Amino acid sequence: ASAAIKRYVELGNALNATALDAIGTKYVCLLNATELKAIHPPSLKLASLDPSACSQETKNLLYQKAKEAFSDQHHSPAYYELILPYLGGAPAADLKVLSKDDVNMNVSTFVTLRRDALM
Repeated sequence: ASAAIKRYVELGNALNATALDAIGTKYVCLLNATELKAIHPPSLKLASLDPSACSQETKNLLYQKAKEAFSDQHHSPAYYELILPYLGGAPAADLKVLSKDDVNMNVSTFVTLRRDALM
């Protein structure tokens, strides 16, 4: 799967919402840093991914993409639900801002947060 994804990107194809849905949660963790950086942030609005099983580096990169993708809804009550699957990559500063929005975070989400961000 990793080789197929790499070849797809090498051929100049974009990692847009359609490609991300095809890759899916099962293979999103196989993307390398270059491929993750090539993701067009608005694509995350249309894709359904769960990077919880990915490496911390992957979570960090996907969080930054998701933060950018949903930035226009940052002050919306729906923002937390949109960014929720990507919170495992959130830095401390972003968690502090989120905490001021009085979100109701469940324990299963809390335990997936970056340890260094919580400390």
